[in-house]
Amino acid sequence: MTRYTFWLCLLICLVVIVGCGKNARLSGKVTFTDGEPAPNGLVIFRTDSYQSRGEIKSDGTYFMTSEGSSDGIPPGEYKVYVQGISVMPTERPADPTQMVLPILLCDPKYTDPETSGLTCKVPAPKNKFDIVLERR
Repeated sequence: MTRYTFWLCLLICLVVIVGCGKNARLSGKVTFTDGEPAPNGLVIFRTDSYQSRGEIKSDGTYFMTSEGSSDGIPPGEYKVYVQGISVMPTERPADPTQMVLPILLCDPKYTDPETSGLTCKVPAPKNKFDIVLERR
């Protein structure tokens, strides 16, 4: 009986571990309405209990991850928003003690999951979710 219990527990653990690996690979491109790619920042997918992010590369592309670098995200309905779509000003203040803040390039509504208006059901068609932002 002990041997049977051990193998049953092992089988249950394996089923749970294999069943938990159902993340969907999701990528896309972040551009402005004029077609220019967003130069940097983060795309964030959020539910009430989970959050995942993808770093925007210089060509505007991103790939969503959860724990590792290429593991995708769990299926579900997500609110989507962006952070850090900005550049540093080229002119420095005359007073060197003044703080230099980055300039936000997109409309601020996209930086909050409640106001962005962006949603995605994962897995998405063709596992791609492109985002088009209005400029600030």
